[in-house]
Amino acid sequence: MAKCRVLISTLLSGLLLVSHVQASGVADALMDIQERLHLEQDGRDIIPGSTIYEPMLVDAFYQARDYQPAWTDKDYAREMLQLLKSSEDEGLNPADYHYDELLDLQEKYQKAWSGKDGLHAQAEVLLTDGILLYAKHLQQGKVDPRTLDDTWNYAQLYLDPDKVAKQLAAAIAGKQVAQVIETIKPKWDFYVLMKQDFERYRKLAGNETFSVLPEDVVLHPGDKHANVVLLRQRLQQLSYMEAGEANSEQFDDQLKQAVQQLQSDYYLEADGIVGKQSYQILNLSFSDKVDKLRINMDRLRWMGEQESDDFILVNIASYELYYMRDRKLEWTTPVMVGKIRSKTPMFQARLRYMEFNPTWNTPRSLINIAKFKSDPQYIVDKGYKFYDANNNEVDPSSIDWDKYTKRSFPYRVVQMPGPKNAMGQVKFIFPNSHAIYMHDTPSRDLFSRQQRAFSAGCIRVKDPLTFARVLLDDQDKWSDDKIQSLVDSGKPKQVVRLDRDIDVMLMYWTVSPQLDNRLQFQHDVYDLDPAALAILDAPPKPTAFVQR
Repeated sequence: MAKCRVLISTLLSGLLLVSHVQASGVADALMDIQERLHLEQDGRDIIPGSTIYEPMLVDAFYQARDYQPAWTDKDYAREMLQLLKSSEDEGLNPADYHYDELLDLQEKYQKAWSGKDGLHAQAEVLLTDGILLYAKHLQQGKVDPRTLDDTWNYAQLYLDPDKVAKQLAAAIAGKQVAQVIETIKPKWDFYVLMKQDFERYRKLAGNETFSVLPEDVVLHPGDKHANVVLLRQRLQQLSYMEAGEANSEQFDDQLKQAVQQLQSDYYLEADGIVGKQSYQILNLSFSDKVDKLRINMDRLRWMGEQESDDFILVNIASYELYYMRDRKLEWTTPVMVGKIRSKTPMFQARLRYMEFNPTWNTPRSLINIAKFKSDPQYIVDKGYKFYDANNNEVDPSSIDWDKYTKRSFPYRVVQMPGPKNAMGQVKFIFPNSHAIYMHDTPSRDLFSRQQRAFSAGCIRVKDPLTFARVLLDDQDKWSDDKIQSLVDSGKPKQVVRLDRDIDVMLMYWTVSPQLDNRLQFQHDVYDLDPAALAILDAPPKPTAFVQR
């Protein structure tokens, strides 16, 4: 490859102010780096022992400025080093953004008698790369959700190299890099709450000793036991009790109420009995909570800049639905989600219509041939009908049930509208390739459970008719009484289309916001946290370099 102008030149921190003569010397020293970047194209070891994570953006940035150094103000470069360090306040790792390498380069430069041009060049490119990668992670998260769940379809951030080059150059010239970084952080109040708790638990993890409570004894209200003292201390530590009789061994009513509040917050049965599940929560260390907050701060960044002002957000892990109108919470309700073996996926779609008095085309996997055979009245009570390949209704008494399995059953099974229909009285359709929708359910008693992973993947809504009225938002045309009249008519498949755009976003947050501005730590029902944490803790992967 013919030698070209060098990609980068100058030094970081207190060493970055260089003359044009020095810049020329640095340029000569960096010709090899420039060539290797274009030849090897993966960003690794272009600078010995380092990785350029965003080589295309770095390349475009210096091409646009004719390879002149960018970080020539020593005080401002020092500010940028601190900006990279502050990434830890966002639950990210400054080392990912070359913070440690830049400190090491500064020390080497101070001690070096020769080869300073090369050190200048390395510092320039690593600072630029670090700033760009940090900004990218703030905008879309460090973890790529598509590597964890192939259902993820939220819009991904596209960084145009030429546009990024202009924006970064303008920010450096105006000394506005920190302000720009601030503007691209998530704007959700939820994110601010998580940052506050993140800082609190970081301090607790660093300053307080966390001892695991012994789990060998189940503690009941009214008990008197030495372990009750430890239980009191933990609940006080977690702000569920005021400091008081920390040495009392009596499991009194005050302690019972504190235990019940903790159990309710973590979606456990609030019976006041401290057993296996309660101990799992009580023994969640401060460091564990720090990690959970890091994971979920990144998950919130996955969503990027949500353009819609009206949207429905379902948090799968907390079994809650939130309807946001003009970006303010309009309505919320408990939901049920998919079982562990039939997980509700994470994706985004547009709510198109509601269907009152729906029928249910029973999936083949759920056809209960044994029940149909043993109890013909069950077919009548549940409102099932059977259709052949030509869509002709078939009398169930004429079917030879012994002849078929679920796989070979030749008939379509449809449950007609009614109080026992699996879809209930209404379903909410947001077309998607996963056959997932929100709907009513006849199994309303299950909403009394704290953990509600009961469905085959769809989302069951506790108060669906109220939800329909809130979404339609037209008291004259769609009052509670008029919606109930439509349901009472019994007419099947009554479709009502929406006259505005409402997005549906299915997310999985194991830390979730509450209406009183508190955060709840949820049970990781689908065991998705460990994989996300592993990626957060690992070094970033470089973006492929493609010559333009």
